[in-house]
Amino acid sequence: MGIVSGLDFLQKSQYAQIPPFCVVFGEEAYLRSETLKLLRELVLSTDDGEFSYTRFDGSSVSYMDVLRETSTMIMFGTGRRLVVVEQAEMFLSQNKNSLESYIESPNKASVLVLQLSSFPSNLRLYKLANISGLLIDCRPPSRKDVVSWLSSRSPQKRQISLSRETAEILVDLIGDDLGSLVQETRRLALLLPASRAIDASFVREHVGSWRQRKVWDLVDAALSGRVSEALRQLDNLINAGEAPIMILAQMAATLRKLSAASQLFLDAGSSGEKMSVNMALDRVGVRPFLKAKMEEQLKALGLKRGQNLPRLLLQTDFDLKGGSRSDPRHIIERFVVTVSNPEVREIMFM
Repeated sequence: MGIVSGLDFLQKSQYAQIPPFCVVFGEEAYLRSETLKLLRELVLSTDDGEFSYTRFDGSSVSYMDVLRETSTMIMFGTGRRLVVVEQAEMFLSQNKNSLESYIESPNKASVLVLQLSSFPSNLRLYKLANISGLLIDCRPPSRKDVVSWLSSRSPQKRQISLSRETAEILVDLIGDDLGSLVQETRRLALLLPASRAIDASFVREHVGSWRQRKVWDLVDAALSGRVSEALRQLDNLINAGEAPIMILAQMAATLRKLSAASQLFLDAGSSGEKMSVNMALDRVGVRPFLKAKMEEQLKALGLKRGQNLPRLLLQTDFDLKGGSRSDPRHIIERFVVTVSNPEVREIMFM
């Protein structure tokens, strides 16, 4: 069946026929969780779902244990057996040859799923799975794809319907972390009066709340080098129940645009093009109602920090989604301190 993005897999019905071998790879937590949930619904019958589903820890399971499970007959119903190897990096590393042999002649009465943080395309198993299996890419989607997904979600599944403009504003305010966006749309649905639609004004009214203002304050303090104030704002958010991954997602929505704008300044300088702050913000897609605030933040950022932000954001996001054993609070605190570092503020916008 080849490779498909996690968002496409969740939205399209043509993947109802699941092949015997699948790989779910990528670090986007919501996508990965929903993909595995949908695979379970598509593979297992309602009669024997609990009896025909097995999960293994990829750091400790043996290949023979997995093979034995894929070969076990189902007890009830007419579905197939589903065997999922979670965090399967070590399992894959130790059993590449065996898995390559298995995919060439799999047990069609079962579906074997490997869940990986990454799946290099130069592996022979990748190429084999791309031909006769199903690869589901759960890496973080682009902002454009997030907006399209958010505006196309089916209202028949107790999901609210958003226009593209409203979805763009929600992503501007919340960030592009899918789990955070789903949680926020559910909250908005509970607040929605029966006679009103969720439009741009409703989103601005109910999402631009205390939490969002505090994230703005946190970003302002960090960009200004006021590390103590930034950490105080972070402490307030965490004590109010905000998860570090959601705080990062909201900060990233602003910081990624600022970083892209700073790169435009660098490119303009090397090519001799004239570039104003307002032009840079326009080109990276900043909404008009956010422009004045982000112009101040862009001037405070400086070019050097702007260049370093994408790498820093990517590493912190990876760490918060399981890439580090450190406490999530310590990870987000380290991120804020690094962004606040005054040693990288010597090149400023004119």
